[in-house]
Amino acid sequence: MKIDSPTLIREATRADATAIGTVHAAAWQTAHRDVFETDWLTKLAEQRRTRWTDVLTAREFARTTLLVAEHGDHIAAFTHVGPHRDQPRDAELYDLYVHPSLWGRGLATALLDAAWDRLADAGYPRTRVWTLAGATRARALYTRFGFTLTERTRERDHGDGRPVLEIEYARAVHAVPAPRLPGAADARPTPRRPAPPHPPASVGR
Repeated sequence: MKIDSPTLIREATRADATAIGTVHAAAWQTAHRDVFETDWLTKLAEQRRTRWTDVLTAREFARTTLLVAEHGDHIAAFTHVGPHRDQPRDAELYDLYVHPSLWGRGLATALLDAAWDRLADAGYPRTRVWTLAGATRARALYTRFGFTLTERTRERDHGDGRPVLEIEYARAVHAVPAPRLPGAADARPTPRRPAPPHPPASVGR
């Protein structure tokens, strides 16, 4: 399905913190409702709703790139990329979320395309991403975009005392690009600002 109204991909500003948080919280509650208990999922979503002012004002944020997709007159999706926290030569996809009301419109792919250009300009050889093993929608998207599973897995406790399995995907930045998915060509990117290849002190999820 193609994007059905003009979409602008641009770099986020501090003024976008609330809108990014709204997208993040809504996506988490919908995508992970089968992974976490309802009360705990609500708490996790609220943490993601309120964290973005701190992220955008942190000193290490300058080493990363945060892009938003404006769909119509509001922010509908975002992605956050930068230096990998454990593999300094590689990049990491920290976050990629679309508001559930706009899933399937090509916004995630448009954001990945824009982020990929910046990562290539910065000279990263590979990009890695951790995702929940139960996040079937995200896993399908990464596979379509050309990511493949690595052998790395980990268990992560999100605070409820019930660790969940996370798995890692990776893709070479300078590989032959994956075919653009429907809607990706409809987004209009802004000029690029490469993220320098130095790991941030801490970038939370």
